[in-house]
Amino acid sequence: MDRLFEYLSDLSGGAAYFIIFGILVACGLGFPLPEDIPLLAGGYLLWAEEATFFTMLAVTMAGVIIGDTILFFLGSRLGLSILNRRGVGRLFNPDKVDRVRAYFRKYGDKIVFFARFVAGIRSVAFFMAGAMHMKYRRFILFDFLAAILSVPIWIGIGYWLGTLFGEDISAFLKSFHKIKGTITGVIAVVVVIVVVRTFLQYRKAKAMKVSKNPKPTGSNG
Repeated sequence: MDRLFEYLSDLSGGAAYFIIFGILVACGLGFPLPEDIPLLAGGYLLWAEEATFFTMLAVTMAGVIIGDTILFFLGSRLGLSILNRRGVGRLFNPDKVDRVRAYFRKYGDKIVFFARFVAGIRSVAFFMAGAMHMKYRRFILFDFLAAILSVPIWIGIGYWLGTLFGEDISAFLKSFHKIKGTITGVIAVVVVIVVVRTFLQYRKAKAMKVSKNPKPTGSNG
């Protein structure tokens, strides 16, 4: 994880925006990485003057919101019943599903706002918001309000880390240049795999839902 931060911090220009955006979308789809890592790297790049604040904020907000929105619409298409199917536990841990159900009963759809700040339940909460037919405009309102608070904070922490340790980080990053292209390729492949795997799991889950609830056939008599 530390190495990934160091790698992201060594990017610049359009490549930095693109890679950080892609990782944030993948994080929303289940990539096992805290989204604060690319956000911290984005803050460091601001300190290093390799990025501009408003562009970085727009790119990171877009990555976060798009990943969340995909999960919401997956939930709205597949429904809550899919969470009880065998194999789905690999995506959404049953214990986390039960916790989020309890949170929805206690707090209602406001849990979408608080889920942004609770590691481990974010993706489950956003999927279930869609599955429970929450209005998208209400979902995106809560999600945006939470993101516009958390995203700048993490970027700001990354900038602060740059002011404290920037020179040391910059010196260390010089050794990364020789393998930078290879790591970029690996990250791109991982992001593509996450997106493709999510799409295939969606198709499989949808097929299972259709097979369990086949359309009634009309009678001739």
